[in-house]
Amino acid sequence: MKENAVNWKLFWNAAGLCVPTALLVAFGAWFLAVEVPKIQENERERVLAVSERKAKEARDDPSLATFTWERRKGVVSGTAEDAAEYKPDRSWKEWEPASGTKRKDMWGWSPLPGGGRRVWARALGKSSDVVYLRDTDIEERDWRLLVNVFVVSLLVVLVAMTWVGVRYFCEYVRSRDDFMSATAHDLATPLVAMRNLIGSDDGEARALNERLLRIVRNVRDFMRLGGRRRPPERETFDLLAAYREAYALFREDYRDLFGGEDVELDLSAFAGGALPAALGDETMTVQIIWNLLGNDLKYAAPFGRVRVKVSAEGGFLSMDFIDEGKGMTPREMARAFDRYYRAKTILESGKGGFGIGLCTSREFAEAMGGALSVRANKPRGCVFTLRLPRADLV
Repeated sequence: MKENAVNWKLFWNAAGLCVPTALLVAFGAWFLAVEVPKIQENERERVLAVSERKAKEARDDPSLATFTWERRKGVVSGTAEDAAEYKPDRSWKEWEPASGTKRKDMWGWSPLPGGGRRVWARALGKSSDVVYLRDTDIEERDWRLLVNVFVVSLLVVLVAMTWVGVRYFCEYVRSRDDFMSATAHDLATPLVAMRNLIGSDDGEARALNERLLRIVRNVRDFMRLGGRRRPPERETFDLLAAYREAYALFREDYRDLFGGEDVELDLSAFAGGALPAALGDETMTVQIIWNLLGNDLKYAAPFGRVRVKVSAEGGFLSMDFIDEGKGMTPREMARAFDRYYRAKTILESGKGGFGIGLCTSREFAEAMGGALSVRANKPRGCVFTLRLPRADLV
């Protein structure tokens, strides 16, 4: 097994964090390349329309004109500076009209040194040799530059924030993994010492110790595999023995609640209580049963009896965990296996938990080719059903 396997789960999660930013960057590039030129063209057309209107206003109302020029006479009303710029022999082509030199209602504009525009319009009719000029403060805004600077700055900030977020996420996951690896290592040392201290005649304690050591090894394998669980073992095992091993952890607590009695184990579906062998991972199965018995002990057993019924259906062995607790609503049952979800009644109980036990248990069951489900019990409570393949029918 490779010690430094690529953590593909972390990679894809980090990549997922980058997707919104990548989409926004792509949209920003498209906006700058396609839409900004359109915005600038609309601004140019707007300024041209305003310039034409201002020019023709001066033509229609000469009092609005800054000065007047007449062909072959030059500037007839204006300053000497104006007269020096606009010669009497100035041709219509030199005026650079916006509407073309062949049009009688020709007009045009030129930039002023201090900003703004000088617009002009040729008179109509018999006075068509006269041009009225008007100085205005019309400016064409450079939206291309403004929008480019704004959008590029926004995208740079967004990319920087995404980089910081991804880096923080990766550092957090790395710290978590380091903690889990260190914890697994520290747990293994006392467990090995306990194995040496347990007497050979104490079979239950030795079996429990070996199971805990295997779970610790699973955690270490999980870290070495880059955050992926190892594939389940495909082996034949005794489902009833797995149940009894898991139940041993809770036996005394259940007896305290039930007046010294154990959880009822119903094997009536099998002649003489002989179960067919199950096919899967025994360690994962024990962990699933631990989770289900632990949940019943915390949330259901204080309100009523708990019993376990084992049956066979098709190619599967089924183990029903039947309780008479407060139960769950249909909506809560639909979300019971969601990671980190905790039902309202559980939250109100004030009992601890993180909402990952059932989610992990279902993942284990499905990885072994089985299933884990929940349904309502009548008249109250829930029934959690674990289904695993039968070894004799595979």
